[in-house]
Amino acid sequence: MLDETAQLSERIANLEIELAERRRAEELQRALYEIAALSAADSPQHEHYVELHEIVGRLMYAKNFIIASFDAEQGMIRQQYLVDEDPNEVMESFPFGEGISSLVIRSRLPWLMDHALFESLVAAGEIRAPRGVVDFNSWMGAPLIAQDRVYGLIIVQSYSADVTYTQADLDLLNYVASHVAAIVARWQSNIALKQANDELAASAETLRLLGDIGKDLTVSLDALAICMTMEKHIAALLPMDAFGVALLAPDGDSLDYIYYIEDGVVDSANSYPLDHPTSLAVLTFREDRELTLFNDTQLGSAPTATNIEESAPILSAVFRPLIANGRRIGVVTVQSHLADAYQERDLEVFRSATAYAAIALANADAYATAEAARAQAAQALHDLHQAEAHLVHSEKMAALGQLIAGVAHEINTPIGAIKSSGRNISEALDSALLDLPGLLDELDAAHRVHFSELLKRASQPKAVLSTREERAIVREVTEKLEALGLGQARHRAGLLVQLQSHTDVDAMLPLLRHPAVDRILDTAHGIATITTNADNINTAVDRVAKIIFALKSFSRFGGVQVWTESDLREGLETVLTIYQNQIKHGIELIRNFDDLPPVRCLPDEINQVWTNLVHNALQAMDHKGNLTLGLRRDGDNALVSVTDTGCGMTPEVRARIFDAFFTTKPAGEGTGLGLDIVRKIIEKHGGHIFVESEVGRGSTFTVSLPIAGVE
Repeated sequence: MLDETAQLSERIANLEIELAERRRAEELQRALYEIAALSAADSPQHEHYVELHEIVGRLMYAKNFIIASFDAEQGMIRQQYLVDEDPNEVMESFPFGEGISSLVIRSRLPWLMDHALFESLVAAGEIRAPRGVVDFNSWMGAPLIAQDRVYGLIIVQSYSADVTYTQADLDLLNYVASHVAAIVARWQSNIALKQANDELAASAETLRLLGDIGKDLTVSLDALAICMTMEKHIAALLPMDAFGVALLAPDGDSLDYIYYIEDGVVDSANSYPLDHPTSLAVLTFREDRELTLFNDTQLGSAPTATNIEESAPILSAVFRPLIANGRRIGVVTVQSHLADAYQERDLEVFRSATAYAAIALANADAYATAEAARAQAAQALHDLHQAEAHLVHSEKMAALGQLIAGVAHEINTPIGAIKSSGRNISEALDSALLDLPGLLDELDAAHRVHFSELLKRASQPKAVLSTREERAIVREVTEKLEALGLGQARHRAGLLVQLQSHTDVDAMLPLLRHPAVDRILDTAHGIATITTNADNINTAVDRVAKIIFALKSFSRFGGVQVWTESDLREGLETVLTIYQNQIKHGIELIRNFDDLPPVRCLPDEINQVWTNLVHNALQAMDHKGNLTLGLRRDGDNALVSVTDTGCGMTPEVRARIFDAFFTTKPAGEGTGLGLDIVRKIIEKHGGHIFVESEVGRGSTFTVSLPIAGVE
């Protein structure tokens, strides 16, 4: 009977154990189901951590519960959720190192810890006790591992001697942690995906805004308007309390602020010499590098605005050189009262906007130079007309009267080129820049590198090819493209030749096989068109400047003159520039110039000699024939000869040509003072003039001047 009772008791006990295990299994299954349900959330919220805490609390003693994340890149452990019986415990972040949390993550294993094990690990140097004492009775930590990555850990601990965790508790916690890790991994992926989408959207918006900036800046030819437009756009994109643009002065020895605004107040113009010791704009320009300063002592020692009372100190500033066509033209700066105001993305936006501003300001400068040249030409012509009142200049004024139309034509030609190039740039901007943001968005990093190389090749100086040579190259490239199975081979070959990328077709294959190849080539061609036309503007401006210099040299006569050493070749070229329009329509110009040392003389008067002789030679040939200028040395003298193939002179005429008021020209076309003035100027310089002439063959006037000048 006793045996039966014992067996019955044992059976009941086994049933109770089996029932408890079944209930525990059901509780565990329910817990896992609730954990899995949390995966529906896109990102962890506080209530999700609370729910995890409640789930674990149903499975074991968990009054003291921590969930921490692990950032491997930054080497940090951050507590995301903490509940503790000690009210002084708060969530914290600490570096990955030698504590017990770091031990769990480093070993990638669950740990069950009591006083003895903790102290032995400390003694062995495996861990360290940051607080110096053990404040728990029993401690468990399980890593959150998913897809072979440690995302963090779960910790439960007991301060009471009544609660001691077992290996079974640790196994259970580790099992739960493996399921929690999958949820945390999904949360992390969702967060990373959202951040990537947000960054992509921000990048797309930034590209669109940069396109707007480029278009708004480059449509204007007024420097102040360009500065104000850039300020408006930068203020919308970056933290900005101050903004300024300084350009290199025309004499090249200082930086002049053409625009500076701080706290909404525009400052008066300030100028800083290029050797200024504390100007950050000067330092940026001089060292040709971007200057980024955050809470730097240099900000405190830099010069401040003249007429602006600073509301707060500038704590962040970026200075960047303005570079156009490889030449530094100035500096642009953006500044903020905030500390560490500019991140890398802000700097990239500022750099891109600065590049557009440099192009726009260079175009504005070229346009202003051309307009100034036009105004100078008008003023020079006005001054020359007034000089007609002087009898001694009558011959010079008569010649000038015949030159005005030609000079105007010579000036209008490059001005027309500037306007045409400006239109081309505007049209290219409308197509290339509007499509550029979208195109760059379609290209991955590798294709952007190839696209950058394509633009670099297109911007190189172009070799001059004949039409036949260009057609031959296009045919050769077309055959290569067809052999590679590429469509529209003829059209694309032509674009590659224009973009100077035909010599290495293989390097361009990634772009040629890209789905957006036509947009890529068209955009690159548009940007190359902008560069080419900008170069055309610079060439035209140089041509106008040369003409204006010649006109100023031609018109400057009278007043106080100084004897100086002068290059005779330069004077002759100045006169030829003035007569360029008459020469190029029927005259073959021959220069026989030897190298000579400078001649001591009155340059303005000597240039009038060359003007009269060239003018007479052109008239003698009726502006059709050969004009030969010679320059050589004869001992201590410089010899200059002017030879024409005109009608020539009889001996009787030749004998009187240097007489005052003698002329062979019809009434009203000459005063007879030209060669008389020439002779007097040459004699004043201690020189001589000789003439050789033959009827029907032409004349040669030779001037001899002492190189050292008159004694």
